[in-house]
Amino acid sequence: MLTQEFIAEMKAKLLEEQARLENDLSGLAEHSEIGDDMDESATEVQLDEVNHDLIERMKTDLEKIAQALKKIEDGTYGVDDNGNEIAEDRLRAIPWADKAI
Repeated sequence: MLTQEFIAEMKAKLLEEQARLENDLSGLAEHSEIGDDMDESATEVQLDEVNHDLIERMKTDLEKIAQALKKIEDGTYGVDDNGNEIAEDRLRAIPWADKAI
């Protein structure tokens, strides 16, 4: 059973990570405009793919963080969808962890 102190600590970490990801996400563009040269175009495509992957990863993490924050509000934080408790060590490492291992 998780203590209220631990849950409060995780909530603070979740909110901090949420703010950081939202800030980082606002600085990434879906498309980079480098130039008209073929080499520059190839670099643009490569950069766009990397940015797309980063953006998708950040959005996924933000969704998981939102779910974790909702679970805190609902009183179900630290329990996965199957009712298994998520270890405190796992939550310390990844406060938005949604599966017990």
